Amino acid sequence: MSQLAMGLTSEDMECCICLQPYSRTEKIPRMLHCKHTFCGPCLQTMSSLQSGLLTVRCPLCRWITCTVPILTLSGSLWVNTEIWDQILDRQQEEEEEEEEEEEEEKEWMGANRQTQTTTQYECSPSGHSGLRLKLQKFLRRMKHKVL
Repeated sequence: MSQLAMGLTSEDMECCICLQPYSRTEKIPRMLHCKHTFCGPCLQTMSSLQSGLLTVRCPLCRWITCTVPILTLSGSLWVNTEIWDQILDRQQEEEEEEEEEEEEEKEWMGANRQTQTTTQYECSPSGHSGLRLKLQKFLRRMKHKVL
């Protein structure tokens, strides 16, 4: 099921503080008690110890989430499973798209080599393939942000 079908936008798939995409390793999406979600490192940065409790004030609604300091912040806050489930799907889609683009690039390069004349060899298209792939990746990211 796509992110839009689940009601998730591309903004929902990234931490609104650091603007980095959530991941299953470093930027795990964790929910405060107010149900707003941020990545673990940003929550850790926002946390403070007050009256023997580890507290995090939500930057969106100002609700204060308190946890016991015995547990780590990541150990006491729930993972946003709606986002968590979409992380792997999104990564798989991007990998499949990249593989398709690489295959198309190889096909194009093969067809282009057959039609090149000797004067066209001065500037090899293979030298530009990295730029083309970077541009395609950039445009794909921009498309996801617009959606």
